[in-house]
Amino acid sequence: MTSYSFPAPLRTAAAAAVVSGISLIEPRRLGPWSRAAYRIGVAGVSGLLTADTTTEEEALLSPSLDGVLTGAATLGLMDLGEHLDGALVDLMRRRGISRPRLVLAGIGAAGTLALYALEARRSAGQVEGEDSFSQESDEEDRELPAPARDLVALLLAEPEDGEDLPGAPALRAQLLLARTHGPAEEASEVWLTVPETAERAVPRHQTWPVRGTFTQRGYRFQLELQIDDGMLSMLSVFPDGAEQDPELDEAALEHLWRPDFSLPSAAEVEIMRETAAP
Repeated sequence: MTSYSFPAPLRTAAAAAVVSGISLIEPRRLGPWSRAAYRIGVAGVSGLLTADTTTEEEALLSPSLDGVLTGAATLGLMDLGEHLDGALVDLMRRRGISRPRLVLAGIGAAGTLALYALEARRSAGQVEGEDSFSQESDEEDRELPAPARDLVALLLAEPEDGEDLPGAPALRAQLLLARTHGPAEEASEVWLTVPETAERAVPRHQTWPVRGTFTQRGYRFQLELQIDDGMLSMLSVFPDGAEQDPELDEAALEHLWRPDFSLPSAAEVEIMRETAAP
């Protein structure tokens, strides 16, 4: 559909008023110059209605070019159109309708309103379809990005000195099969999907007791891994408020939502392990 600066309700009302006004004109009473102007006006309105109610997907060429073709075709068929118009007016008078032009004006306005209502409904359906497709795309599993996979592997890595954490072997096995879902543009939250047949980690519900910290654009952040029902669930990034004031925390949070934020490489992350020490 061709886009105009006027709101849709105003365009609809204006189009209905113009069609109604043209329908009130009796072309058989017009002189040569008036009839020429009338025909050009009818052709122009036909072309504008076509351009304004045709979408890019439905257009033969484009909404604007389709409008030009419709206007040209209407102008070329005006002799036939005026003949049919006159015959219809005469028939209505014979049937007892005293003001046939007024009836035709009402029919023209109603038809124009119906045309715009159909176009609005069709457009609303397309938007709903796009939203539905976007939602389905968010819910579909995708390949887990390499930076996210490397960070999860870093948090789950067996320590060089000390005992491996409970459930870590099962989670490392899950990582080999893990994929991601959810909004792809949210780099600060990576939702993880693991096949239901994978071995579960125990405890089944926990925040993994190994975290990572890193600095980006002068802000300090933490990496955190969530385990849900024994499965890898989410890798999250959030401001590390341990050494920052509230204003810096707020600025760091804003940075997380900017397009220039990205997950760090594993080499940029410092590992922090929870211990029983007070």
